[in-house]
Amino acid sequence: MIRLKLPPLRERREDIPLLVQHFIQKFNALQGKHIAGVSPQVMARLLDYDYPGNVRELENIIEHAFVLCHGTWIEMHHLPPELRLPVSPVGVASGVSLQSMEKQMIVAALERHRGNRRKAARELGIHPSTLYRKLRAYGLVDRPAR
Repeated sequence: MIRLKLPPLRERREDIPLLVQHFIQKFNALQGKHIAGVSPQVMARLLDYDYPGNVRELENIIEHAFVLCHGTWIEMHHLPPELRLPVSPVGVASGVSLQSMEKQMIVAALERHRGNRRKAARELGIHPSTLYRKLRAYGLVDRPAR
């Protein structure tokens, strides 16, 4: 019997781009799609994730994105919700309210999309009208002149 000790995926991140391409090819063949790959933002997020479920979890993530993707590239809004959240380098600071974190996420998404509310809403995984309602609630919408 030969035993192979394979380190977990989080310890061999250099394999992630190759595995992503492999799974995309596999699902393209199975589902008859023509997805070319993942956006740079998605690849950065996949490289940053710890994969408690190892390679099977990566495969499940790609399969999930595949179902939602109708274009050529897998984007952030195609990923499972838990992967769409921005990664905090230090973790969540104590004493920060949920509303404060939500406001920061909205502002950051709007900055990334140069104020485009539709794209920011898509990235955040919410409907544009929900985003607008939250913008009003946080006082982030310019009030119309009277």
